Amino acid sequence: MNEEQLQALYMETLAEEGYRPKLDEDNDIIFKAEGRTLYIRMYSDDTEYFQLVLPNFWKIESEEERELALIAANHATRVTKVAKVFVTKANTCASIEMFLPDPSLFGKVINRAVAALRNGAEHFAEKMQDLEYTEEDEPSEFGESEE
Repeated sequence: MNEEQLQALYMETLAEEGYRPKLDEDNDIIFKAEGRTLYIRMYSDDTEYFQLVLPNFWKIESEEERELALIAANHATRVTKVAKVFVTKANTCASIEMFLPDPSLFGKVINRAVAALRNGAEHFAEKMQDLEYTEEDEPSEFGESEE
């Protein structure tokens, strides 16, 4: 199956599942799930490779936050099946990456892939909140409050 046929299959299946897919300028398939924009990146040189991406769901605003985000991304990737959560220069993204040699199976995996992506982002956000809470509540080096 070539890239155009695969694209058509993915878009048709997404529509059947209730999503409203469209193509962007890079020929990636964009759609919304639970209010978040996701996309399927297409690779003409490897049509068996499937990548679903949740881009830029957590903005990194400082170097300290970046360090915490790396810890949270590692945690989310470790505890979420299939999902990868990663930190870019100024944002955090998540992806589902797998080999799908039989494109007819796309309809059987897309909803679970979307759920896993959501879970990865949620695990990341929970860990960030835990880390930020812990950092704010740490006592000074002598165990006293800093007033």
